[in-house]
Amino acid sequence: MKNGSMILWLSLCWLPLMFYAMLGNETKFKKNIVVGVTFPQEGREDPEVLALLKGFRRTQLWLCLALTALAVAGAFLPWSFGWSMTGFLVWIDLCILLPCLPYARCNRALRQVKADRGWTRRGEGRRVTVDLRSAAEPWKELKLWHFLLPTLVALAPCLWALWQGETTVALVLLVGPMMTLGCYLLYRYAFRRKSEVVDENTDLTQALTRLRRQYWRRMILWTAWYMALLSPGMWYTYHRPFLGQVEVAALTLILVFFILRQEFSLRRLQEKLTADSGVGEYVDEDDKWLWGLFYYDPDDGRLIVNNRIGGNTTVNLARRSGQVLMGLTAALLLLLPLVGAWILQAERTPVSVVVEGQSLVAQHMGTRYEVALTDIEKLTLLTEKPAISRIAGTGLDSVQKGTFGSGDWGTLTTCIDPRTGPWLVVETAEKDYLFGDSAAGRVEELYRQLASYGE
Repeated sequence: MKNGSMILWLSLCWLPLMFYAMLGNETKFKKNIVVGVTFPQEGREDPEVLALLKGFRRTQLWLCLALTALAVAGAFLPWSFGWSMTGFLVWIDLCILLPCLPYARCNRALRQVKADRGWTRRGEGRRVTVDLRSAAEPWKELKLWHFLLPTLVALAPCLWALWQGETTVALVLLVGPMMTLGCYLLYRYAFRRKSEVVDENTDLTQALTRLRRQYWRRMILWTAWYMALLSPGMWYTYHRPFLGQVEVAALTLILVFFILRQEFSLRRLQEKLTADSGVGEYVDEDDKWLWGLFYYDPDDGRLIVNNRIGGNTTVNLARRSGQVLMGLTAALLLLLPLVGAWILQAERTPVSVVVEGQSLVAQHMGTRYEVALTDIEKLTLLTEKPAISRIAGTGLDSVQKGTFGSGDWGTLTTCIDPRTGPWLVVETAEKDYLFGDSAAGRVEELYRQLASYGE
């Protein structure tokens, strides 16, 4: 699994750089906002504001370098896959959470400068600003047929797998067409968002709203095609795990590159179009954004709201459903390392194959395969492990269990320790099994026992 660990780390080692670029971009004024704080035009040249922004960028740079160094070290350290996965998932948490701390600290300091200068617009954040003319502006809309072709491309491998009798593979690949159709539903929902109001300039509002809609249109359509191409790629590489990892990593990098390119293009245009704003009347909703990161407005009935900068969205934490969604997301993020702990436990737990009563039983942790002795049609003892590839299940250095494919034996329900042999192929009328025990020679004893049973 060394190659798998290396690909795992190196395929996402760019994450700290992405967060650095995104958060560093927050130090440029767009819609009069910098690091989540709204300033008037004169605030853009304030020495204290500029000093805080410079310190924020420097802190983010050091975090980026440290986290990237950890990723490179993780890729080459000689540890097991379980330890590698645990470290990787902890690192993912650090990449997401650590940059938020200096962001919140800088946001608080900027708010203090804003208050000291008398730039806080009291009560402005309570006002809901809507531009109905911009909301009614015509736009180039994607139709359902735009998503039909990627859906068919994603569906083709599922149908082929069903034709070949590989039901498990077909069910796994069905995620592709479901996601492409999900992109269409997401697209329909996304365009219900309100207009991008910055000040009283209606032309500016229309331009910003049109830009965000174009961003969503491209991003969602590219995501649909990503899922469409991923599905046949997964089908082709199902019996080639290493190629599968490379393919997923390559397609993901292409999609992330495109989305980031669109995101920064949108931000540049937002910066350019609002360069002269912040004089006279302008929208200030800072009191709705906790630390500049989380939206909280009891007077807003929406669950999903636009981020003020860029093209992303977030949830309204003043709504119970928003609190539940954010809580689930936070819990999932914090519990990620437990996946690595589970893999560590799986690596340490031996595989056992025993005869219990009138059944042959192979088990590992919570997995248990039981074959009635009367159902066994043929037993084959293998002194060399057959070449198998995972279709669905667990594939570690110390245990392989689940559904695997073999060129010689077809589809096998597998529960083995690949490091120790021999291994036993159990053929029944319904399915075939490949069993192996972590104790060397144990399966050979069982084979002799079962052979005498058959006699």
